[in-house]
Amino acid sequence: MIRNILAFITLFCVVSVQPLDAQDGPEGSAPFAIIHYGCHGASYMAKPSDYDAPCRVMERADSLGVLTPFGQDVVGRLRLIRQDARNHWGELSEQGIREQQEVAWRLMARFPGVLNKDCSYIGARSLRNTRSMLSMEQLLVEISKVCRIRVYHNASNAYSSYLSSLDEGQLAVRKDSTAKAAYEAFSERYNDGDRLAKTLFTDSDFIHSQVDIQTLNDQLFNIADNIRQTGKEGKVTLYDLFTADEICHQRKRQNVWNNLNFGRKARIPFIHQLMRHLIHCTDTAQTFKHSAVFHIADETSFLPLVSLLGIDLPLGSSKNLQFILYRKNPEDQDVWIKVLLNEQEVSLPLPSEHAPYYRLKDFQDYYLEKVKE
Repeated sequence: MIRNILAFITLFCVVSVQPLDAQDGPEGSAPFAIIHYGCHGASYMAKPSDYDAPCRVMERADSLGVLTPFGQDVVGRLRLIRQDARNHWGELSEQGIREQQEVAWRLMARFPGVLNKDCSYIGARSLRNTRSMLSMEQLLVEISKVCRIRVYHNASNAYSSYLSSLDEGQLAVRKDSTAKAAYEAFSERYNDGDRLAKTLFTDSDFIHSQVDIQTLNDQLFNIADNIRQTGKEGKVTLYDLFTADEICHQRKRQNVWNNLNFGRKARIPFIHQLMRHLIHCTDTAQTFKHSAVFHIADETSFLPLVSLLGIDLPLGSSKNLQFILYRKNPEDQDVWIKVLLNEQEVSLPLPSEHAPYYRLKDFQDYYLEKVKE
């Protein structure tokens, strides 16, 4: 479990990605298809209540005159953050738009033999939420400037069974009593809300009767984290509400929650269907001279998929998986595959004399066996 938690932490580290140069595959083969499974770009928080709930607590305290001077400063900052997010809930930020554009630019620079004016087919699918749909559109706008063909794309709930780890078949996991008990036991070890409450409020009776300390603590930290995605970093912050240890504790609690809810064996139906879909894409791609298929999903899909692939997570800021197919010519049946995680080559638990390139048939056989019902 600890390895999975550390993997999830690594996945969300924010560092620059240095894409590798395009390379020919083994035995004179060249890339001919790209299957991309990417996360939406940086975005605002999903709901008005994500901003309103902590504001209401702080504003209530302000109206009763029980905020410290620091608390008064914090409520002012919260109002500015909420105003900036108004009517942008769940939308891509400017940073998120730029992230998707840069993914497209790097792909085109790295695989010009696939993404060019002679590309045979471009397809894309996304979840039916604003940030995923806008991410798909931003990526395709850039790709279509080079691949001047009709792009087949859609956003539909029909794709949720393999694009969303929270489709109907998986929602019960969130109510799993074992998972909840494990999280609560872990979380109790890192409950830091009391110190923060004393820096914000002057009245202990108000704290105990009208404030859910840990909930407020979590809400404020989530907003502090989200500021990095909205372009306001350096202009306003909430990180100064927390000590260095408290920030570390929040990260641990978040990562355990994510691991329990999105990386557990209970999510096998979703991740198995996703793997079968991706393998189907590798078959379909062989019918085209050059092609690319893009999938845009939520970040919670990545830990179980990466775990199923059996690969280690390198550092990276962009969260995506790319399956690159290689062959000598359209008649060549000896197809090879290379997997990129956060645009870095990774090794798979498969035998190959040319790793990180693997024969596609070996790849398909191995992972189809893993997801066998």
